[in-house]
Amino acid sequence: MTLKIITLYTIISFCWGITWLFLKINVTQMPILWGLSLRFIIAGIIFWFIYFLKKDKVKFNPQIQSIYIVYTLFNYTFCYYLTYWGAQYIYSNLGSILYSLSPITIAIMAHFFIPDDKLNKKKIMSMMIGFIGTILLLYNGNSFGGEKVFLGISAILLAIVIGSWPTIYIKKQGIKVDPIHLNAVGLSIAGLIILLMALIFDRSSFFQISSNNILTLLFLAIPGTVVTWGIYIWLLNHLPASQLSYVAFFPPIIAIISGWLFLNETLSLISLFGATLIILGGFLINFDIKHT
Repeated sequence: MTLKIITLYTIISFCWGITWLFLKINVTQMPILWGLSLRFIIAGIIFWFIYFLKKDKVKFNPQIQSIYIVYTLFNYTFCYYLTYWGAQYIYSNLGSILYSLSPITIAIMAHFFIPDDKLNKKKIMSMMIGFIGTILLLYNGNSFGGEKVFLGISAILLAIVIGSWPTIYIKKQGIKVDPIHLNAVGLSIAGLIILLMALIFDRSSFFQISSNNILTLLFLAIPGTVVTWGIYIWLLNHLPASQLSYVAFFPPIIAIISGWLFLNETLSLISLFGATLIILGGFLINFDIKHT
């Protein structure tokens, strides 16, 4: 990989890793619907500002429109809502560790929807390693949160499946999209959809928003959304989906350290071993020594 891509990998890995810390703080201080909608609206406004500063403008066609719809609904709306809902019941580091399963999910989907990206013995073995790690990690699941920890885990796992589909879909279409415009449109629409949900189902909770949680909201909106998704969509245009999925391996390490330092989140030896197997399985599924 080029120095530019390695640098972008480093930035996105750090931002996504530390984002889990701020996400956990945010869901404990701010109502989920309000926190998520404001995060997306702020990020969407920033992306629109960047887009209008650019000279190149996007021309819509049915194929691009379908990609925007899939990203808006599956990734920004459903996936993120489930992630927020699940995050309130589990450790921040557990959410990041579970997201290391996304390369395995993407590999399974790619087998069925991308003709030249089929499963093989190495990928199947990697999946088995990841699944064994998941079992070990969940063995002490009750120690990762409160009484609803397994509901939180289930929500995160469902979010991973839903959030993996847009990556497969955009690769299946075989076209490049403008990362700035896609994020501007997707985040703005998703933010408005979730805001409408907040107004309907949780209007009274708006008054729980205070200056104490503005910092977490701004971090989630700018480094946690604008920086990460701007880089991710750019990388998606320039790298295979399988290679791009490497970005899921490093944030858990940062999340484990930050959760331990700032939230007193600890993992047992069995859980750490399980987490290691999950990350290792996700890494091996796409690792090719011939191209390293």
